[in-house]
Amino acid sequence: MEKRKLIIDCDPGVDDAVMLAFAAAHREKFEILAVTTVSGNQDIEKVTRNALDLTAFYGLSVPVAQGMGTPLVKEPCYAPETHGESGLGSLRLPPSQQKVTEEPAVLFMYRILKALPEGEKLTIAATGPLTNIAVLLKLFPEIKGKIREILFMGGSLCGGNVTAAAEFNFYVDPEAAGIVLHSGIPLVMCGLDVTEKCTLTRNQILKLCQSGYPAARACGDMMGFSLENTPDKYRGETSVHDVVPLMYLIYPEIFSGKTQILDVECGGGSARGAVLGGFRWWRNEEADANVYVLTEADKEKFQEYLITALYALGAAE
Repeated sequence: MEKRKLIIDCDPGVDDAVMLAFAAAHREKFEILAVTTVSGNQDIEKVTRNALDLTAFYGLSVPVAQGMGTPLVKEPCYAPETHGESGLGSLRLPPSQQKVTEEPAVLFMYRILKALPEGEKLTIAATGPLTNIAVLLKLFPEIKGKIREILFMGGSLCGGNVTAAAEFNFYVDPEAAGIVLHSGIPLVMCGLDVTEKCTLTRNQILKLCQSGYPAARACGDMMGFSLENTPDKYRGETSVHDVVPLMYLIYPEIFSGKTQILDVECGGGSARGAVLGGFRWWRNEEADANVYVLTEADKEKFQEYLITALYALGAAE
């Protein structure tokens, strides 16, 4: 089976860290051409260090490129209450000896896309704010035809998690999200509508923490931090948001969704970062739909596939 060529754009981040473990456990499915970083869950230096350490820890031999350190317009916004001061909760990893690429992430992605053979395309999985992707598309619009699809964790049709209106990644850089939404590239939105249904329970996390496999134990440690240091502790489970785009690529049958015509609020008021549209179908043609939005997931299958992958990664060490 031919591997899917993939760029992972992320801001590690606890759930990004688990997503990278899931990717490492499925190396037979993906040809990961780069991991690029963007300011989001923590500042750009921290998330880039985390990306280097995590890829080394999981045995992923892949270049890491440092991306944008600020959103397009506003000042950065971080989430230490969910991800800790380091971005990885209380986890401490062995420092990687790998260095970031000499080129910044946007130029590195452009070079990868430009070098693709005629007729080949790659997929971008974005799990942080969409700043890097937006800059790439504005500077080099000619490479849009080389992108098979962009799957992004961000947005919500049903309210937010950082404000009443906005999901974190869209709130941090709604201007970038707007550029991507209007890019004309096939898009899959893995927003809170679906990711809040993709959780691990406290007992499942505890079992990971007790694993004899370092990767599974590390993921349990990080998710345990998020569970116990956020309101998730009251519901006894925590969403693993950033795994959803890669899970969808491998197991699309456990998800369902619908095409939508979406935009994002970029004003400075209380609705900043909110997803707009999606319901007034009578005002648009079906062909105008610009995003496939995941809305439902089989929670039990998500848990089974994620936990199995984390243990399989450990068993392969």
